[in-house]
Amino acid sequence: MALMQYLYSRLMDQILEKMSDMKMVKAPWLVDNYSFIKFMGIAERAKNGQPLMQPLGSTLNFKDFQDLMFIPNMFPTPDGTEMDTQVVIGKNAKKPMILPVPFMIAGMAYGASISLQLKIALAKASTSIGTATNSGEAGFLQKERDIAKLYVVQYNRAGWGNAPEELKQADMIEIKMGQGASAGDGFKIGNKLIGDEFRKHLKLKEGQDAVMPTRFPHINNRDDLKRKVDELRELTGGVPIAIKIAAGNIEQDLDTVLYSGADAVVIDGAQGETAGSAEITINNFGIPTLYALVRAVEYLEKNNCRDKISLIMAGGFRDSGDMLKAKALGADAFYIGYPVAIAAIYTQLNKLPAGASPTDLYLYNGKHTELLDVDEAASCASNFLKALQEEMDIALRCLGKNSIHQLNKDDMVALTPEMTQITGVKLGYNVHPI
Repeated sequence: MALMQYLYSRLMDQILEKMSDMKMVKAPWLVDNYSFIKFMGIAERAKNGQPLMQPLGSTLNFKDFQDLMFIPNMFPTPDGTEMDTQVVIGKNAKKPMILPVPFMIAGMAYGASISLQLKIALAKASTSIGTATNSGEAGFLQKERDIAKLYVVQYNRAGWGNAPEELKQADMIEIKMGQGASAGDGFKIGNKLIGDEFRKHLKLKEGQDAVMPTRFPHINNRDDLKRKVDELRELTGGVPIAIKIAAGNIEQDLDTVLYSGADAVVIDGAQGETAGSAEITINNFGIPTLYALVRAVEYLEKNNCRDKISLIMAGGFRDSGDMLKAKALGADAFYIGYPVAIAAIYTQLNKLPAGASPTDLYLYNGKHTELLDVDEAASCASNFLKALQEEMDIALRCLGKNSIHQLNKDDMVALTPEMTQITGVKLGYNVHPI
């Protein structure tokens, strides 16, 4: 017994001695805001001597919609009242796109982002509720078009999937000038990472890399952009032409978009996600979605252009609450990407071997994409979208409304003075002198 006490005493002495040495206690990622991710980013750069590339969105905590709350109505909408959640994109277009809900599946490109299996699953999910899915910047994909009820094709800088006969099959064309996670940066996919089917889709030769340039070679100013909008509108017979931009010089960029005559603008906030982009752009470029939305609405209203163009917001929308609050602030429609992808795969994560990343199941370069059951993924993603739709009905009923278009700032209160300053929504409490 005495021996055990002696050994225990010696052990505690050693532990206390080590703990008194701050070099042992203070882990590198606990110093000066060095998160574990930041620390590992340093290690990755040191190892490879290359810019740090990351998937998904920013690791920063941007101001979002949580400091806004809806005000319940004492007299809710009666049970059985039909709720109007329909949205028209490009209502001045010859062939406007009519959505039964204000959300669409965001552009997640086959090959450059997600696997063909997930792409097909998401197309099936979008069709289950009648909303649109977006091709992403790999462009038109016939297998996706065959399934999707409404199909948005991105007109991209590399020209992938942008042949005239392909664009003519779109329900909306989206000219991608930029996105939240990568600003206006380009990328390259090495030929060794390109499978035969994806190579055929991109129309590349054996051994050729897939290169996305930083800008359109034929769009260098606002007049070029206007010509492209007119050209695509004529080619497609009048479907809405949208322009996607990274949230930056909001007012100046909107002025250019309006000059082009586009039917819709997609503003992708700094929270926008990606399958892979440089950390420098993910965490250091762009305006958070909330700020961009408020500035965009105010600019359009000030210039009497609110009815001339559809305002579609993207970047960081996680659920129906986020979208409804943004709708009350003036947005017309939304793109959601990462939440739908997670919904599609979550029941199948147990198929992955120990230590594997969830992205191995659904990204194009994932190690276990063959394990994904397309029908199960489509069913889960569909359930998620249907739940969002039903939640919107519930919210409208609690607000005493029967249409999503009745939402406005007066339906909410702000929980902080900062949120009031950002949005113009009234404070939820009275300010008393101290």
